[in-house]
Amino acid sequence: MSGVPWPTAGFRVRSVLACTLGAALLASSKPSEQSRIGFENRQEHSGVTFVLNNGSTDDKPIIDSTLGGVALLDYDNDGYLDLFFTNGASIPSLNKSKQAFSNRLYHNNHDGTFTDVTERAGVAGEGYSIGAAAADYDNDGWTDLYVTGVNRNILYHNNKDGTFTDVTQKAGVAGISDGRKLWSVSAAWIDYDNDGLLDLFVTNYLDWSPENSRVCGPPGKRLSCPPSLYKGEPNILYHNNGDGTFTDVSAATGIAKCIGKGMGVAIADYDGDGWTDIFVANDNERNFLFKNRRGQEFDEVGVDSFVAYTDDGVPVSSMGVDFRGPKKFHDGYLRIRHRIRHLQDERVGCGNL
Repeated sequence: MSGVPWPTAGFRVRSVLACTLGAALLASSKPSEQSRIGFENRQEHSGVTFVLNNGSTDDKPIIDSTLGGVALLDYDNDGYLDLFFTNGASIPSLNKSKQAFSNRLYHNNHDGTFTDVTERAGVAGEGYSIGAAAADYDNDGWTDLYVTGVNRNILYHNNKDGTFTDVTQKAGVAGISDGRKLWSVSAAWIDYDNDGLLDLFVTNYLDWSPENSRVCGPPGKRLSCPPSLYKGEPNILYHNNGDGTFTDVSAATGIAKCIGKGMGVAIADYDGDGWTDIFVANDNERNFLFKNRRGQEFDEVGVDSFVAYTDDGVPVSSMGVDFRGPKKFHDGYLRIRHRIRHLQDERVGCGNL
C-alpha cells in the first residue's frame, strides 16, 4: 500500500450513493391551494433489517465509498416487488467472511412487511458486491439477477421455486477482460441488436487492488483518495447467444476503446431511430454517450451531443443517471439528466475527441 500527500485543493470529499427516503413532494394545482404528497418511513416495522457493511479499515480504501446497490424485482411472480441489497466484504481479503457481509433478499409479504429469504434463495453472494440489475435474460418468464462487484460478478438464474443458481461461469459474464477481473459498479440489461434477447452492459470503474491501494491524509485522519490517483477501465458489453451463454462483444462494437471511470448507466433510444443507446456516467471524467449503429457497433458521441462536460467544458463527478422525457420537451427525444458534483478537471481520450 503506497502513501501519497493529501491534496489541499481541487476536490472535496466524496460520498457516493447518498440516497434518502422519506422526502415530501409539494405540488400546487392552484395558487390558493396546495396538495401534499407525503412519504412515511415504515422501515422499523417492515422486517427489513439490512445494514450496509463496507468493511472499511483505518486507511479508508476507495472501494468503501462506492457500494450500496439495490434492486426491486418480483422474483416469485406473485405480483409484488421484493428487495435485494448488495453488501461489502472484509478488506483486504475481499471475502464475505461473516454473515454481516451477506447480500440480502427480502420477500414481500403483501402486508407492508418483508421476510429475509437470503439463505433459502441462495443469493448471499461472494466478494465485495457493489450493484445489481434484474431482468428475465432467458425469456422463461422469471426474473434473474446480476450482481456486480470489485472482485466478483455473479449471474443468478431464477429456478422458479424461490431459489437461484449461480451460472456466471457457464454464461461467461464474470466481468473479466484480458484475463483480469475489472472493478464493476453498475449493469444494465439491454437488447441492443433487437433480436428479442436481453444483452448485458457492465460499467467498470478504477484499476484498484489491495496491492495498489493509495493512502491519503495523515495517520488517524485518513480520507478516501480521489479517483484521479487511479487509471480508468473499459466497460463491457455481453451479447446474449440465446442458449444461456453470452459473448463479450466490447471490442467488436467499439465499447472497449473508451476508457473511463464508469459509475451509473442508463439505456434508451434517445434519438428515436429504433435502436437502444447507452449513456455512462463517469466519475471525474467526461461522460460517454454510445449511439447505437443498428446493432452492429456504437459511436461515442458525448462531446458532439453536449452531454460529456458541463456548460463550462469541464468534467464532473457523475454518479447516477437516467433518461427522461419532460412534458415540455416536445420534439420526441429523451433528455439526459444526471447527478453531478464539481471536482477537478481531468480528460480522457475516446472516439472523436
